[in-house]
Amino acid sequence: MTAPVTGTAAAAAGTAAAAGTSTIRQAAEGFEGVFMSMLVEEMMKSTDVAEANPLYSGLMTEKLGDQLAASGGIGLADMLERQLGGTPPGEA
Repeated sequence: MTAPVTGTAAAAAGTAAAAGTSTIRQAAEGFEGVFMSMLVEEMMKSTDVAEANPLYSGLMTEKLGDQLAASGGIGLADMLERQLGGTPPGEA
């Protein structure tokens, strides 16, 4: 005989929605990281670091932008997540 089905369709839908929200959040944070990297790159153009080694300065601006976004950034990821249908932290 077959085993009874455990769980409900609502539980499965909730799991899928949670996975989708996580994906939305990751995409929003990734976009904010790219945006912050572009801002940092523009700011770095006026320093001696940008003239030293283009490879080093490119990696540094990318990682600095990603770190700024991961630590809260300018709120762009939260706004994008809200617009794309996810729920920003603190409103769940």
